[in-house]
Amino acid sequence: MALESIFNRRNRVPEMQRHYQTNLKAPLYLRGGPRDKLMVYGVYTMLSFGVAYTAFEFSKLMRGIKE
Repeated sequence: MALESIFNRRNRVPEMQRHYQTNLKAPLYLRGGPRDKLMVYGVYTMLSFGVAYTAFEFSKLMRGIKE
């Protein structure tokens, strides 16, 4: 009874294949919808700030500035 919902599910593979293969202009990691864009651009933003802060602190070390 409990496993019936797992085994008698509708096959959505062809539907999802059509969805992901039609929009060829967008990268695959952005084809899932707006939540994917939010996650990817959030990671890009955090990565950019992390790299910029690391470069800033490294430049302070090279100039010999101590806190």
